[in-house]
Amino acid sequence: MSSRKRVGEQIADVMQELIAAAVLTNERIARSVGLNVVDFQTYGVLVRHGGPMTPGQLAQITELPSSTTTRVLDRLEAKGMVRREPDPDDRRKTWVHAVPFDHPGAGAAYASILRQMEEVNAGFTVAELETVVRYLDAVKHVR
Repeated sequence: MSSRKRVGEQIADVMQELIAAAVLTNERIARSVGLNVVDFQTYGVLVRHGGPMTPGQLAQITELPSSTTTRVLDRLEAKGMVRREPDPDDRRKTWVHAVPFDHPGAGAAYASILRQMEEVNAGFTVAELETVVRYLDAVKHVR
């Protein structure tokens, strides 16, 4: 077996473990704030987007059906995590804005994760970390 194929298989194995750990961690954190993981991750998509989105844009990015996206937004709005505003130029369009959400349990969990990542990062050179970023950026859209 070629070296490239062997390393590719190792990467696939580690990625599966990483994804499983991330899903379970995010599920635990979501539960701690009273949400399900889909709602919590959808909120994260909106926050990382950096600005308002339409429900349709959010559905497209999350690949959730529009009816599910509407229910997710209803739950997030009820929690005070998003607000909907009508488009001033098109009454048929609604913009969804992320509202800052400061939950001590979630904040502490993510702060702990970031601290641990900093410790891991310290064991790699900047060039190695840049390669990791380039690789993860390249594979993040693999479905």
